[in-house]
Amino acid sequence: MGINYRRFESQDRMPVYRMFRDSIWDYMLHHRLAHNDDEPEIEDYFRRQQNLYLHLEQTACEDWVAEDEKQAIIGWARSIERDNHLQLTHFFVSTAAQGLGVGRTLLDLAFPPGRGQQRSIIATTNTSALSLYLRQAVSFTGMAFSFFGEPQERKLKSDLEIARTESSSKTLQDILAIDREVLGYRRSTDLEFFMSHQPVYLFRRDGRLAAYAFGCDGNSAGPAAALDPQDLPALLQQIEKSACQLEMDSLWLTIPAAARQAVDWALASGYRMDPFHEVLLAREPSMKLDRYIMTESAFLW
Repeated sequence: MGINYRRFESQDRMPVYRMFRDSIWDYMLHHRLAHNDDEPEIEDYFRRQQNLYLHLEQTACEDWVAEDEKQAIIGWARSIERDNHLQLTHFFVSTAAQGLGVGRTLLDLAFPPGRGQQRSIIATTNTSALSLYLRQAVSFTGMAFSFFGEPQERKLKSDLEIARTESSSKTLQDILAIDREVLGYRRSTDLEFFMSHQPVYLFRRDGRLAAYAFGCDGNSAGPAAALDPQDLPALLQQIEKSACQLEMDSLWLTIPAAARQAVDWALASGYRMDPFHEVLLAREPSMKLDRYIMTESAFLW
């Protein structure tokens, strides 16, 4: 098979997205994580994810596709770079093209060895992909689980002061200060994107900044982070409240397994765990995921 590798172009958007969703669907069927009669509508998925998807497209540092001899897209890999942190956000090879070396070449192009002081990947449990990732100067950091349930307004049991905050440079600097402590790097580009689409809440204790949370925009929720992991339930309740205000029937949350207080809260609050989960890989064990809630969908931290 003659395979051509080239940079992603805007006209690739929907062909690439369809290939990505089809490969995910094949994986879920193979591992009995879904049923044939549950097959999703690609256009509906894209509509729900398009804001974040387009943001990553527009701010990617590397974006590559693989084509077969008929110019059909058979593979795709995308990465972003924030403050010397290189993250692989998408990596998919069509089922028919797996085992041909497409994935290895795409990874070398989109996630080049030696680049990034910190390197990270949010991966599925696909063992073929994981065997490639673990050759990329990353190692196992943890797992992340998706929880879903009906949001409720609950009585807050916390001494935190909560305020919905306007998007501003001051708000950005406050969130960056927490991110530097929790994640270890700055990602102004992504935070500005979140602020433009989701409500943002700042949490203070005795007047001192303690946490932040991005509420729901109707399709996604998070991220959120706290300097003290004990405060994570208060952040989740505020996210829940924002979902209730939008009259959402269900809320999805992506929670690192290390965030014990958040996992305990989700289970005690009646949320169910989805069988599809992620493997978290990173070069340096500097991210304090015991005090962090990820984005939903989990294309980036």
